[in-house]
Amino acid sequence: MVDSPGLARAHDVLRVSADNRARVDALSSAASAYVSAASPHLSPSFFEGFALRRIRVLSVHPGIIHCSYHVPPSLTDSSTGCLAAGVVVALVDEIGYAAAISHAQNFKVSVDMSVAFPDLSQARAGDRLSITARVLGHKGAYSGTHVLLTNASTGNVVAEGRHSIFGNLKKAPLKPAATTSLKSNL
Repeated sequence: MVDSPGLARAHDVLRVSADNRARVDALSSAASAYVSAASPHLSPSFFEGFALRRIRVLSVHPGIIHCSYHVPPSLTDSSTGCLAAGVVVALVDEIGYAAAISHAQNFKVSVDMSVAFPDLSQARAGDRLSITARVLGHKGAYSGTHVLLTNASTGNVVAEGRHSIFGNLKKAPLKPAATTSLKSNL
């Protein structure tokens, strides 16, 4: 295959410099340290440490979760000043999933998600969002959820998502505290 000048240019533009790679590694390490300290039983990631930590769970009932989220300047789109659409999608994913397992008590995997963005301008740095996720229903191993994000001060809709998840993977039991001793059956 012969490389075209356009392909070579695209390759150069998409190349990550060693300096930028080091910056991301440093951020990822900081996020992992934060998540590990706050929740040692979770598998830390870059995203969990910087975006999801701003979620505050206000109430949980079977099939319904109500949260608040403080919009940080670091997760806004630099061209609009509004919360980045990718963050909204991640919130729909995470909180919709949490609502489903709060009701069904089984682990599941995402199979489909759709998010509408009626007015992202309602989510700017410093704004507080109200997020409500509810289970729409279950059919066999399939569950559907609805997630609504509104500006807590104005009540205006920022985004609305539907999340479809599938599976009957049983929850793993929580591991006992590190101070317990292990017994052998031998």
